[in-house]
Amino acid sequence: MIGFPDPTTRPRSAFRHRAFTLIELLVVIAIMGALIGLLLPSLSRARGQARDTQCLSRLRGVYMAHATYLQDNRVFPPLNNDENEGAWQYNYVIFDGRDFDQNFGPLINDGSTLDEIKVLFCPVQKDEYHTPGTQLNPWPVTNNVDTSSAYGRRYNVTGKALSHFPKTIGLIADVFHLPKVVKAGHKTGVNAVYTDGHASWVLARKKLLKNDLNKPFDALDNPIIEDIWDIIDEAK
Repeated sequence: MIGFPDPTTRPRSAFRHRAFTLIELLVVIAIMGALIGLLLPSLSRARGQARDTQCLSRLRGVYMAHATYLQDNRVFPPLNNDENEGAWQYNYVIFDGRDFDQNFGPLINDGSTLDEIKVLFCPVQKDEYHTPGTQLNPWPVTNNVDTSSAYGRRYNVTGKALSHFPKTIGLIADVFHLPKVVKAGHKTGVNAVYTDGHASWVLARKKLLKNDLNKPFDALDNPIIEDIWDIIDEAK
């Protein structure tokens, strides 16, 4: 008669589970580290591209706010409180806690054109003067402190209808009034939206990153600002 083997007679080695050796464990850790190292730059790039896309979307939102204003009022809202509206890039939400009827104030004031103040801020920009809710850029606004957005509108637009511009030109862009602000944002260029409503990337060249705008001379009518808008116009 054939019987079943007695399990108690099996060798001890038959019941042992093979464990990882230290070398095998280190190899697994090294492989995981290498995979993470490969994935992190891709994830970082993806996040950066998402923020760039969000910036373009917000610029279009600011353009649509202007378009809505134009439908109701036929002409662009006031750009600043300077009667001559000098050649500068105006990007104030409110100036010195007072001039809410100028700059981007009218787009917020009626509650129908800009629903959220965050639309005026680039998600990439890190400069404290152009990010919302910082001590240097408070929101809600406080007296005697400029509250600035991260986007600026072209000069010499106030009181004009869209039909005044027969060709497509840049209308609103990431702030570029100082090279350091450009570098604190998209680093190698700016996003801009044009009078026909499309938004696009403008690679930095010529005077966009290297200029004398950080020097306190002729700030209001500095011709460099006009040169930079020309660069934005050419990139359309």
